[in-house]
Amino acid sequence: MNTKIFLSLIAIIVISLTGCERVKQVIVPDAPSTDTVSTVKIGVIQPSGYYTGFTQGAALARTQINDRGGVLGKSIEFIVMDNQGARLVPDAAESVRIAKTLIEQEDVVAILGPIFSNNSRQVGPVVQQLERPVIPGSASPSVTAAGDYVFLVVPSTSVQAAVMAQFATDPSELGATTAATIRQTDSAYTESLTEAFEAKFREQGGEIVASEVFQIDDKTLDAQLTRIKAVSADVIYLAGVIPDIHLVMAQAREIGIQATFLGMDSWDEPQKLFTTLDDSTPLEGAYFTANFSPELPNAAQFVQAYRILFMLPPDSMAAAGYDAMSLLAIAIENAQTLDPAAVRDALSHITDYIGATLISHYDADRHPVKNVVINTIRNGQIKLYKVVEPL
Repeated sequence: MNTKIFLSLIAIIVISLTGCERVKQVIVPDAPSTDTVSTVKIGVIQPSGYYTGFTQGAALARTQINDRGGVLGKSIEFIVMDNQGARLVPDAAESVRIAKTLIEQEDVVAILGPIFSNNSRQVGPVVQQLERPVIPGSASPSVTAAGDYVFLVVPSTSVQAAVMAQFATDPSELGATTAATIRQTDSAYTESLTEAFEAKFREQGGEIVASEVFQIDDKTLDAQLTRIKAVSADVIYLAGVIPDIHLVMAQAREIGIQATFLGMDSWDEPQKLFTTLDDSTPLEGAYFTANFSPELPNAAQFVQAYRILFMLPPDSMAAAGYDAMSLLAIAIENAQTLDPAAVRDALSHITDYIGATLISHYDADRHPVKNVVINTIRNGQIKLYKVVEPL
């Protein structure tokens, strides 16, 4: 059956998150029973230093759902745990430990997160073995390879990269014939993006004239950017996270590179995007694919409700967290049970979803079939440029 969920405006509600508190040691449970639990516990794996809008978006959805009576007549409770701590980036091993703890000790019905694809790829086999649905904020197609308990909620990297390559080569848009790529190493996310962009760009008749890499937190990229400058590419596809993308663009402009920078949804964290550099001019004129834009007509109610609670505009990760929680609630209600296999099956059959974003349906790989947003940076702001239907 077609399933639709509509946002409702709410008054200011104080949301109490459990943060990254240590969970209590209890016995390893069987699958949760609808009749024996008083609340429905959902685990959230959230890095403390990246894309915290994911948990905030999920918290907004949880609040609205609980305000409507919860799921199966029970309130939703979050157990939020940090997989980053003092580390530079979120840790895959810690993500695995947290996932096991959430399932075996806290008896969660499902897990939202992690966000980084490297982490989600390691968590996938755990939730598959322990049979709990997981909806991460990740985008690498390989995340769902672990099995049928793993679902994406944002456009996959292969889709995002193909959309951007087609946009870049379109004569009515950028009309690029040459491209350079530069990506962060040791990342399933950036690797899959770059491979897909290069393949589609060549398919569209373009030429990849340079392919460079950098390590996260590199302070100078003189060698890589000098090689890119020498080939005079029309566009540069930059696959990385904030603040590294700022360093690349700032150093590129300093040495006279004029190519248009292209990016992806990891750029969509406005509060960091425009505060990392003293002068954000190097970002001007760039384009990036995203899961969401506050300017989308269907998003107005979500945007208003999010602003009420958090006093900030939502970004792509906020929309992803909201949709992940909303989709999970729909699946539980449709299944009329907390049985993990039934919830998994119900998730895979959701169609015509309307929330922070729109999802037509899930494909055979449990990737959402949905539009891709192309945003641009103009006058120090992220602006919606266009919406592209799935290729």
